[in-house]
Amino acid sequence: MDTLWLFFGLNYFAQGMGGLVFEPLSYLLKDRLHLSAGQSSVFVFWMTLPFLVKPLFGLATDLLPVRGRRRRPYLAAVCALSMIAWLALAGLRSYGYAALLGLMILTNVGLVGSDVVCDAVMVEQGQACGKTGLFQAVQLTALYAALVLSGVGGGWLSAHASMRSVFLISAFFSALVLLSSRWTREPKAQPSAWRAGGRALLDLARGRRFWAVSAFIFLWSFYPFLGTAQFYYQADALKLSPIFIGLTTTLAGAAGALGAAFYGRTVGRRWSTDEWTRAAVWLGAPMSLLYLAYRGPGTVAAVSVVFGFAGVAFRLGLMDLAAQSCPAGAEATAFAAYMAVFDLSAAASNTLGGKAWDWLLLRLPAYDAMALLALVGTAATAACWPLLPAVLGAPGRAGSRQSDLAPAVVT
Repeated sequence: MDTLWLFFGLNYFAQGMGGLVFEPLSYLLKDRLHLSAGQSSVFVFWMTLPFLVKPLFGLATDLLPVRGRRRRPYLAAVCALSMIAWLALAGLRSYGYAALLGLMILTNVGLVGSDVVCDAVMVEQGQACGKTGLFQAVQLTALYAALVLSGVGGGWLSAHASMRSVFLISAFFSALVLLSSRWTREPKAQPSAWRAGGRALLDLARGRRFWAVSAFIFLWSFYPFLGTAQFYYQADALKLSPIFIGLTTTLAGAAGALGAAFYGRTVGRRWSTDEWTRAAVWLGAPMSLLYLAYRGPGTVAAVSVVFGFAGVAFRLGLMDLAAQSCPAGAEATAFAAYMAVFDLSAAASNTLGGKAWDWLLLRLPAYDAMALLALVGTAATAACWPLLPAVLGAPGRAGSRQSDLAPAVVT
């Protein structure tokens, strides 16, 4: 069991530290390639395209075992690919659009593949002992603890380091994820596993609840101000420095780690997964109006802390809901499908937000443009309300409360 915690923690910590590259890359696109907010959002969309095909990675690791193993071989392969791509980026003498985009796509192939494998182990072991929520809380606590370092670190690197150094550091953290593969735990795949997994996926796709939960996740995650539009608003309208922008990520990361830890301590003890899911709408929608106060360094920092904490806790409720709904034999594919909806919503809202930002700035002051995009995100969260009856209390879930009494199953 100790090595399972180590696997989750190291994997997600390394993924979070990979975030060191985000702010330097944003400045590279903005100041060296001279891309507008809309053009940068398109670059980010293509760069993160692997996140939208997570279920394909899940299908491979669920249905195509390598020498009887469904997890470790895939984790080692994708981490090696990501590390090689980072090293190739570090070796570039200049940064053309096509080469930069192609190699960044490969780094994200490695990131997505490792995330799918780690989540598959979480669902398998978590369902067996009723601790999907607790395991995910450990994962996100490690992830957001890393953001405490990668946020201010990314700001410092943006101001003081070369992109070559940034890419070399990212390669190191890919190597750490590769190291974590030694602690992967999984049962040996049965010869007929692909048949059972295929049937489970068909049953999942035929059920109305899968589509209801997917629609809920998409709407809840749709917030067009966050991402590219937010960065351009911070840098151009508010004139925040790279260090301060990185600091806001650090503050959000620290608050997010506390939010994940809080979720892990309360789910199943004080509040059920269903209650957390309701709160994501009932509290999440009005809370998102706090972005209307996003007007200066003090309020930017305060809003980052509030949503770092609450956003992670609410997101864990939705992720736990998804994990409980994954059928045995197809854990990686089913959970990856739900997570791909998170990523699809983020990609769609980021791209729309970046394009809308360029268009709105021709017609409105920067604050009004930001407020309008924030209100669209609030409306999307509120639109989840009618879906609550369809996503809660349905049959076929592993359970809406986490149990600390069942033994962990590690093979």
